[in-house]
Amino acid sequence: MRAILALLLGLSGVNALCAELPPCAKPVRYAAEWFPAPEIDHTRSSAQVTSIGASAKGQGKGLQIGHVVVETKLGVHPQDSCTGVVVRLGFIKPVLRVASEIPEGSCAYARVLNHENTHVRIYRDIAERFRRLEYPWPDRAKPAAILAHAQQELARLMRAQQEFDSADEYAKNQTVCGGEILRLVKLPSQPATGSKRS
Repeated sequence: MRAILALLLGLSGVNALCAELPPCAKPVRYAAEWFPAPEIDHTRSSAQVTSIGASAKGQGKGLQIGHVVVETKLGVHPQDSCTGVVVRLGFIKPVLRVASEIPEGSCAYARVLNHENTHVRIYRDIAERFRRLEYPWPDRAKPAAILAHAQQELARLMRAQQEFDSADEYAKNQTVCGGEILRLVKLPSQPATGSKRS
């Protein structure tokens, strides 16, 4: 996942606008876009998928046979109908990749696609949880502090992605579909701790 974090609150114009509006019941509200269906890309080799995933996630270990890459955008904006702000989480250009060595329609393809679609569902759950966040210091809410808090909370929520990518989940690739994934993509034999490929 690539993250683009932006503070999008122009304070000078907002102060004049806010003076004319009543205070919000919730001075800081959280909103998140729906995570859209990702584009499916089945044109890249496992080496290319690995390279793209490593640069997007800041990780360089383990061969990847599939991944979901998305840009996230955080912004703090004035609320429209009252004096307060809304923290918006957006998802830009999600792409789900399956390595080209894995033939479409094969058991291995279905396995990788199912794994990556679980990541999509986790992103949607993260968006839902983000919407339910509460800012703990509403009486002293400053835009930079609100954004920093949103970044921390989003990072905490995103840990669900790494938790899903457990050693047990990847160990299944050794035996699923009669070992088809191992035959199609020369995966290194996995130690008990596993390696990251999603």
